[in-house]
Amino acid sequence: MALAICISACEKDNEMKFSGNDVGFCSYFNLENIHKTIPIVNEFLAELPDDTSREQTFELLVEWFNSFSCGIDARILRRVDIIWGQEVIIGVGISIKDGERIRRLEVDFAIINNALTHSQIAGYSYYKQDAIHVATTLTRINEVFAVINSRGFDVKRIENGCYISSMPANQTNLEYIRSNLLAKPYVDSGWGVAAHLNWYTSGITFFVQLTSMHNKDYQEDWIETMAQYQLVEWNHAMAIIFYIPENTGEQWKANFEQYDFVRWAEPSVTVYRIR
Repeated sequence: MALAICISACEKDNEMKFSGNDVGFCSYFNLENIHKTIPIVNEFLAELPDDTSREQTFELLVEWFNSFSCGIDARILRRVDIIWGQEVIIGVGISIKDGERIRRLEVDFAIINNALTHSQIAGYSYYKQDAIHVATTLTRINEVFAVINSRGFDVKRIENGCYISSMPANQTNLEYIRSNLLAKPYVDSGWGVAAHLNWYTSGITFFVQLTSMHNKDYQEDWIETMAQYQLVEWNHAMAIIFYIPENTGEQWKANFEQYDFVRWAEPSVTVYRIR
């Protein structure tokens, strides 16, 4: 009898404790605050036995997410291995409400010491079909800017920009120009600036990706930068990735394909990372 009373009391205590955590956790479970759940998830993962396998970790994490009262709808993510043709487990997904939409988020496990770990998460990511990739016939940046300014869309990125500097082709000038380009707020530092000496023609060749170039101050600064470092566009067609209203990709694909300067257009996605 005493043992039964103890078990009942312990269960009740655990339920009360869990109820408090449930309310706190669920209060963060929206797109604005979900980053606050990261340390809570990591506390749970830290309590798993050291010998818990990758697949077991995924299964236990899904079970734990779904134990909360806020309808997380966690699930194992799978895909077919293109080599073996078999379905494999690749991660954990959850659902979250974003206004009137339901977002499908993926749990991003942390990389520690250059290795992916499953004992800690870095955050979450989700995908939005909110951009369109427009491959153009345009090789001059002033023509690209004219198209951007006429469309009224924000620009995610300008790709395939190839520029030749007529400054003396040596390693010192290459590194000097490259470091100054990377310091620009609109140069895609994640992609980097590829630079070559006498790559195809004489001079220093730079491959540069530009971001947020709907900003006219950025446009003006880039024109001045080209003059400063004696950069001339190589005959290399550029592509523009525009942000568009979510899930209107097919409509804008049809619209863009009507223009002579467009080689092809394709809806694109943006990955949003929550940390």
